[in-house]
Amino acid sequence: MMKVYLGIDVGSVTTKIALIDEKGSYVDSYMTRTAGQPVIAVQKCMDNLLAQSNGAEYEICSAGTTGSGRNLAGALIGADVIKNEITAHAVA
Repeated sequence: MMKVYLGIDVGSVTTKIALIDEKGSYVDSYMTRTAGQPVIAVQKCMDNLLAQSNGAEYEICSAGTTGSGRNLAGALIGADVIKNEITAHAVA
């Protein structure tokens, strides 16, 4: 089982989800239109990320959210950290 870190960015136009490994290397990602339905967009991203994993099993060690829908997404997934995009850009 691969240990990964989950990031979700819920914006007004698109919702993006990404996984990185313990070394910070890219593992996988998915993007969809938010279409005014952030909960459905997050669910769609999670479903598609799982579908394209080809049976890989992930242990999510930590999760964070950002974007205009960060608080909603954070509550939905039980995020460890919720940051606005300004802070996320500054840290990156």
